[in-house]
Amino acid sequence: MPRQTFFNLPEDKRKKIIDIALDEFAGRPYSKASLSRIVARAGIAKGSMYQYFEDKKDLFMYLLELAAREKLAYIEQEVDPSADFFTAFAQSMLAGIRFNLDHPKLSRVIANAMDSTGEEALHDFIAKGRKMTLEYFSQMIRRGQEQGSIRKDIDIKLASYMVSSMLSQGLTEYILDILGGSAVDDLLKKPELAERLNGEQIKGIIDETVKLLRNGLQP
Repeated sequence: MPRQTFFNLPEDKRKKIIDIALDEFAGRPYSKASLSRIVARAGIAKGSMYQYFEDKKDLFMYLLELAAREKLAYIEQEVDPSADFFTAFAQSMLAGIRFNLDHPKLSRVIANAMDSTGEEALHDFIAKGRKMTLEYFSQMIRRGQEQGSIRKDIDIKLASYMVSSMLSQGLTEYILDILGGSAVDDLLKKPELAERLNGEQIKGIIDETVKLLRNGLQP
């Protein structure tokens, strides 16, 4: 996490460093991202960056925390905690899609972290993130069983993996295929792609996905 010297910087300078770092880590895999490019664009000495962050991993982990926190807040404000499982899932799905389309850089940073399974430096973060995601959906599914909307004989862990996969980057890439893009990176290069997707298209995708879930999970 950042050193206190980073938080002592004026807000506009902190924001500039964060924005430039997001560009770097969103545009490249973690292994190819460079602190040298970040400091060059930010107009600061490399030594100064080490006064703010311990190393590249420290900076990346901070950006991941920011991105994950923003995405979670974005989704939570759209999900009704009293809704049944399938309604809550649809709401989560819609919010997740919208977040990825509205915040492509943050989405790409998260995706790059999850794609960096071979990076030992990120192993703990990836494992922790996946565990938290599975626990979140396990709770949703367990609540659905208690409400009677999900079969009692369903393997909660297996269902959690399935639901998590449906809300993963793969769904966004399916949507990009509809829009004419090939990867989330296209949202960074061609922001007009997101404008092609209307509310009815998103609703249709969600309805079809929920229908698949209902067929497999409902009593």
